[in-house]
Amino acid sequence: MTRTVDYDLVAPQYDKRYERNRYDGVLAVLRRFVGESARVDAAEVGCGTGHWLAELHGSVRTAAGLDLSAEMLHRARTAAPYAHIVRGRAEQLPWAEERFDRLLCINALHHFADPDAFMTEARRVLRAAGTLMIVGLDPHTRLDSWWIYDYFPAAREADLRRYMATALIREKLQAAGFVEAMTEIAQHIPATAPFAIAVDRGLVDRHATSQLTVLSDAEYEDGLQRLRAEQPILRADLRLYATFARAA
Repeated sequence: MTRTVDYDLVAPQYDKRYERNRYDGVLAVLRRFVGESARVDAAEVGCGTGHWLAELHGSVRTAAGLDLSAEMLHRARTAAPYAHIVRGRAEQLPWAEERFDRLLCINALHHFADPDAFMTEARRVLRAAGTLMIVGLDPHTRLDSWWIYDYFPAAREADLRRYMATALIREKLQAAGFVEAMTEIAQHIPATAPFAIAVDRGLVDRHATSQLTVLSDAEYEDGLQRLRAEQPILRADLRLYATFARAA
């Protein structure tokens, strides 16, 4: 059984991912998504530590963020003090109907207990012609390679359960009342690192990524022992996809 990620425990290390990797592609897509008029009201569902909310400052009229983890939100309030931060569930958004022009969800949909309910709620809180952007992996394409999948095969199986294919996301968005759903590659992330350097950077720490956190103790230890024995060059070739849809 796949474990649930406790982001109260992950929160202290979460922002290290932004130190290890550049997400210029996601940032460019985000800026294009919100536009340059600074006349839109935007919200991020699954805002985590507020990294992307902070990037919105100056580009939107108002901003709001929601997450379930109190520890993540504690950091979000520091990272994005201008935003209205609330604790809550994606499946029951605490905002009025037609409150926002833009709604974003970056690397969070796979954590939601009921993605269908989230999409219905997203349509409710968006104004007419408002737009939704969902960013995340799509392991169903089988295009990606990742040392985590190689050494922790249960992580690949977990991701195939946790992540929806982008085609299915588009179908579900249309069922929830969205139109013009489309997907593009937001970020291509090729990376290599010798095992010893990866250890120094914390890449193999249990809480470095949810792919390791969801493993059982035995699955994690088995993969870690293999890595220590082989001391490989860790290789990754990943793609983050952005799916957009407009409220009908």
